Amino acid sequence: MPSILPGFFALALLTLSLAAGATAAAPVAPFSATYEVRRNGDLLGEATLRLARDGNGWRFTQITRGTQGLAQIAGVRIDESSRFRYLPDGRPETTQYDYAMRTRFNDRRRGARVLGGDIEFSRGDERWRVPHIAGAVDRQLLTVVLMQAVTAGRSGLQTVQVVGRDAVEPQAWAIGRLEPVPGVDGKGRRVERIRETPDGRSTVLWLKADADHVPLRIEQREDDGEIIEMRLLRRG
Repeated sequence: MPSILPGFFALALLTLSLAAGATAAAPVAPFSATYEVRRNGDLLGEATLRLARDGNGWRFTQITRGTQGLAQIAGVRIDESSRFRYLPDGRPETTQYDYAMRTRFNDRRRGARVLGGDIEFSRGDERWRVPHIAGAVDRQLLTVVLMQAVTAGRSGLQTVQVVGRDAVEPQAWAIGRLEPVPGVDGKGRRVERIRETPDGRSTVLWLKADADHVPLRIEQREDDGEIIEMRLLRRG
């Protein structure tokens, strides 16, 4: 979501799809976790991530609420929902993504859904389509995909296909070493986006060093020096 809002939103929406390994990875177990959201160290609000079965598929949601400062005054609430399935080779694949940001002043919505061989994007009353790529996932689904990859023992550079705001585009992510997590007790597996031209921007996640690998911290640095982060408060 930065000013207070744009950077915060960008963080909440970062998601990728890892290329399949030689061995199919198992689905991530259902979970729920709540995080504090900070901008340049100042508390803005809380975000709750929840993964659950959804009929024959799966659903991953994130609900973010402003509880401090301008975010609270504006009544900020962001709802994101990723419906997805697992392909036979174990990769997640988005079937529908919905995003809604509400404040006291406006209401913004956008989304994407798979229709046959295309992905249909929507923003307000606009609709357009682009070719679908097998295994592509929306950016909201980042957490689940990375948890699955680390659980499967993957490391190093990963190829990704991301359903962005307007199109499907490749990204590169690197799964690194265990290290102390800034601002959080314990160690986490470092996972970082590799950009061709970073220009001062970075995205880093630290996944918990145990069987479930939930994120301990997610950090987004913008080219203007702004830092947006999520830190784990509690499970369940």
